[in-house]
Amino acid sequence: MGGQRVRRRRILAASSGFLAGAVAGCLDPPAGEDDPELGDPEPYVEVELSGIPGDPHLDPPVVHLVDGGILEWVVESGSHDVTAYHPATYRNQQRIPEDADPWTSAELIGEEASFDHQFDGEGVYDYACTTHEDEGAVGSIVVGWPDPDDQPGLSPPSGEYPDAAIEELERYNERVRKFLEEAHR
Repeated sequence: MGGQRVRRRRILAASSGFLAGAVAGCLDPPAGEDDPELGDPEPYVEVELSGIPGDPHLDPPVVHLVDGGILEWVVESGSHDVTAYHPATYRNQQRIPEDADPWTSAELIGEEASFDHQFDGEGVYDYACTTHEDEGAVGSIVVGWPDPDDQPGLSPPSGEYPDAAIEELERYNERVRKFLEEAHR
């Protein structure tokens, strides 16, 4: 009988642990908890621009800033630029908030070359490294906690963009929209 009691206790203990884990999995995590780049807006973020021909990238490609926050793009390797998707700077589709000022950097050449921009006003801001856009070098900036339904940056990308840029922007749109919808529940 003593052995049976021990087994029963072990089964109960194991079941309790399993049940606690199962219940915890049903609870909604705070918005952004499952996305290391979203959910905790920062006053300053640095994005590394790097890559070799055929493999350019932005790291991280999606960032979350406080209203008034500064993003600095720093070249790790290669030659890059960063330009807002806005009719005044690049392409015909506006992918930044209506009242936001578009930006464009000069060509950034060589290690540690950099460009920074202050983002005043909540919203989703999309940009491209125009040199490598055809290889998917695009990024998305979330400033504050904007309503996802009012963001030009979350609309479908224009068909005039290179396929790789469209694919990345659609992926970022899905990620950012999910995050903002959870935050606004």
